[in-house]
Amino acid sequence: MKKVIISSKNISSKQWSDLLLELNLIRKAWQPYAKLELSAPGISKIITVGTKKYEAKYPSKENE
Repeated sequence: MKKVIISSKNISSKQWSDLLLELNLIRKAWQPYAKLELSAPGISKIITVGTKKYEAKYPSKENE
């Protein structure tokens, strides 16, 4: 097993979320070649919310 550790002391929560979402995209792209695992505090919630498809709460004016 090979392991990489990424750490930062001065990263905002938005930057952290973006970084985890980008790493998740890399993990998905590499699925045919290797099994990559990501672990971080709150990663499942960040990925769930960050990859949720957009749902319009209100109908657009174009459909009226």
